[in-house]
Amino acid sequence: MSNMPLNGVYRAVFKANIVMSQSLLQDRFQIRKDQQYITLEKVKLLDKESKIESILTGDSSDIYKKIQEIIISIQ
Repeated sequence: MSNMPLNGVYRAVFKANIVMSQSLLQDRFQIRKDQQYITLEKVKLLDKESKIESILTGDSSDIYKKIQEIIISIQ
């Protein structure tokens, strides 16, 4: 699979956050883009510091696949 457009990755993260909120989970996902890579991060909202945990660093296709796995595992 070639690199997926970044807007598709942003939409997938948005959908994952909706699914998590409907499941009453308190974590949310965000992505951070560096020069070459994208990092998928989980933000724990209940912590006072909003602890950020890095889940995966890779290209847009890797991140998209991981987000789809997360959505399927939650539903």
